[in-house]
Amino acid sequence: MDIKSIVQAITLQKEFRENIVIDCGHTTIFSSDQGYRFGVQGAPSASELLTFKLGVELFAALQHTDRKILLNLCLSDLLGIKGGNDERRKIAQDLQGEQKADYIPVAYRGILEKHGVPLERVKVILQSRGNDLFKKVLRRTRSGIEQLKAVNPDYLHETFQQTNALFLSTENQGLFSLTTPYLYDTRVEDSYFGGTWWKDYGSINQRDLEHCPLVRLKKNPVINLYETGGRVLCPATYGGLLCQFDNATDHIAVYARGDDEFIGEKVARGIVAANVLIEKFSRNCAQIIVNQDEQIEYSFIGKDVVGSRSLDSGAFIAQVQDVLQGNNMELV
Repeated sequence: MDIKSIVQAITLQKEFRENIVIDCGHTTIFSSDQGYRFGVQGAPSASELLTFKLGVELFAALQHTDRKILLNLCLSDLLGIKGGNDERRKIAQDLQGEQKADYIPVAYRGILEKHGVPLERVKVILQSRGNDLFKKVLRRTRSGIEQLKAVNPDYLHETFQQTNALFLSTENQGLFSLTTPYLYDTRVEDSYFGGTWWKDYGSINQRDLEHCPLVRLKKNPVINLYETGGRVLCPATYGGLLCQFDNATDHIAVYARGDDEFIGEKVARGIVAANVLIEKFSRNCAQIIVNQDEQIEYSFIGKDVVGSRSLDSGAFIAQVQDVLQGNNMELV
């Protein structure tokens, strides 16, 4: 799938609304005595450059439609900022002002200039900010469950009614996770594979992902969000990125498997988690994942599908028992 085909897929996706943010080029930021550098190897990787370029090309193409497009660049600042939170606050202030260009890699600025994209159409955010926001969401969710559990013996039913999800943990409470009926809806995958045998089969190959981009997500329908000790896991990190935008904005994620074989699943799990946990979340989200052969896996999660009610709580609790046993987990 080339850029023309991607644009066609996006424009044919009638659910998309006027405002769209394209999230692309996610890279790491490190502080040093000479200023800031980007990318684990001192510059954005080939995959990061590819996704930023693809995002900018998509931006330029969609500019000719009646939609308002914004580019988003997320900087991973969890490990490389020497000055800790004080420096992060300074960076956050700079990103709101005229210094924003200093936090965009030179190679990225060249791509923006080539396609005539003004800096005011680029938003730069810090991963740490999103993590903090989603930690608050997770704490509020866990606290709400515990409060409900203390007064309502039928709290699982009530929680399911509120969220269309069930929450899970390991026996030692080391993980906080969720699952939802959306992850069990495998009609598309079953049709492609000619049955349900793939759920018990070994690995999913690259060609299958081109046809069924969410198949790994459905194969293991549990989203791990948080570990004891405060570690936010990748789906929650992406949920935190989504926390930094409002419900008036739809979302296109552009990532590549070149640096992370499972990035597509991390992004999709984050989107599902955001649908469940962020209050009144209502956004259409598309995922453009570039695989190792530079082929495109395109998927779309509409704003209403994760919350769509197809089962009652009793039926879903019965359905998840095998997954609970297989992952050595229990309902929270």
